[in-house]
Amino acid sequence: MSSNMLFKHDNPLVSIIINFYNGEQYLANAINSVLNQTYKNLELVLYDNVSADNSALIVQQYKDERIRYALADEHTSLGEARNRALKIAKGDFISFLDCDDWIERDKVEISLTHFSQDAVGLVYTNGYTFYEKKKQYKKFFNEKQKEGWIFEDLLASYRIAIPSVMFRRSVIEKLPSWFDTRFSMIEEFDLFIRIAQISEIRYDERCLCYWRAHDTSMTWSKRTCFEVEMKLFLERLLKENPALADHYSIKRYRAKIAFHHFMNTWSKQFKPDRGSLVDFLFVDKRLMLIYLVSFLGKNQFYKILKFFNIYV
Repeated sequence: MSSNMLFKHDNPLVSIIINFYNGEQYLANAINSVLNQTYKNLELVLYDNVSADNSALIVQQYKDERIRYALADEHTSLGEARNRALKIAKGDFISFLDCDDWIERDKVEISLTHFSQDAVGLVYTNGYTFYEKKKQYKKFFNEKQKEGWIFEDLLASYRIAIPSVMFRRSVIEKLPSWFDTRFSMIEEFDLFIRIAQISEIRYDERCLCYWRAHDTSMTWSKRTCFEVEMKLFLERLLKENPALADHYSIKRYRAKIAFHHFMNTWSKQFKPDRGSLVDFLFVDKRLMLIYLVSFLGKNQFYKILKFFNIYV
């Protein structure tokens, strides 16, 4: 079913937002993947978080009227930058694309077909992780993913990549806030989890996007921030939903925090805090392996984790 068939009486505007800061190396590739979409009624919001490189010059080379460029008046957290870009966006449906990622030509058109029911607030798809050093692609999922009312499933095991997502503007308008401005690592997780609390989620198994893994990406370069931000998220979540405190999904989430704490203590100056894992060894079987393998030494530890693709 094409998107035009789905929206017989409407041709909804889709906003694709690219937040960037010093993104000159990959920005043109991301922009091109949006402008070449088969679905044409879209706008591309380019939000420049005060870049000091040639990113703005790259944007100026494009003459497409669908591009809307905004230069921030100050550098902010990524969460705040995403909020400011959202206020600029005019679309009925919204996607975020980081400047080092890209999407397939029919990603927007296919995603729209899943919004035929009003209860659906967010759609995510399969895709590929592109490991830049090795020039290798790895599929996000090899098995069917859950959909529907899956808030607790996502909380326990969150695997959604931001370039795969599209959501309704009307759904986030129901939330008391959008991106948490304290966050720069889990800001999209936080928002998408809250969307899952109030709407259904749909999944498309086709690989429609690419998430680039490289040494300079924020995901890899600031991993120590995960523990701090995840704790802040949990504190707010339980304050707003105290009945969740004893749910299995919360135990799984706490297990992920314990893992990040363990990894953060294992640096050149410190020994790993294995005790932080003990309470969760039977909550997540991967932590049992991590706990045992850690006694083999750091080099073997990382090799084995990478082999089993555990939290890496």
